[in-house]
Amino acid sequence: MRHAESLEDIDKTAYERIADEDMPLSEKGRRQAAEFGSKFISNFGTCNSLHITLSPSKRVLETAEILVSLLPPTVKWSLSTDYLIAKQNWGNVTIHNRSDIEKERYRVGVLRYQFPSGESGPEMLFRFDLFAKKLRTQMGISAGTTLVITHGFETRILLKSLLSWTEEYFESLAHPRHCEVKRLALEGSELILLDEMRKHDLSMNPDFIQRQ
Repeated sequence: MRHAESLEDIDKTAYERIADEDMPLSEKGRRQAAEFGSKFISNFGTCNSLHITLSPSKRVLETAEILVSLLPPTVKWSLSTDYLIAKQNWGNVTIHNRSDIEKERYRVGVLRYQFPSGESGPEMLFRFDLFAKKLRTQMGISAGTTLVITHGFETRILLKSLLSWTEEYFESLAHPRHCEVKRLALEGSELILLDEMRKHDLSMNPDFIQRQ
């Protein structure tokens, strides 16, 4: 699941004042999380045991806190944070250099690019692959439901690790929307994606730079 809308989604200058890991939800985001929490059981079925794994981020934690506050008392829940699914470290990106960095990132390929003073695509993929292995093991031995809450790009990264997508297929997909969930089921030893992914619509961004 992707977290609810945060301040940086509506104010790109927020990073000049607030560290990424301290970025809070927007007011709309808090409403989104509350709406999601109120519909969780009706949308996702009976759930007596829920474990939520969080990316280490304030906006992710706030999304989870609102969700669990609205769960029925019959649901036993737990929270944990896992740094393996943290948002990719963009290093020293500002409103002044962001445009140039993003252009180069898409030209090189988002799974390959090395952020200046930040994290490379292969480094991020390595830790998400480690988490995917942990999650598959957990799904195989746990009778409850596991909900992973992270970021938009990172949700796609996790699905790539779990489902062994190619780089080309990954790049054809759009980020999940805020509070959008992609459900996975374990059938034997195979993971099945139960929800469709949206395709990346290039007509909405005619200046998009494709990987070379």
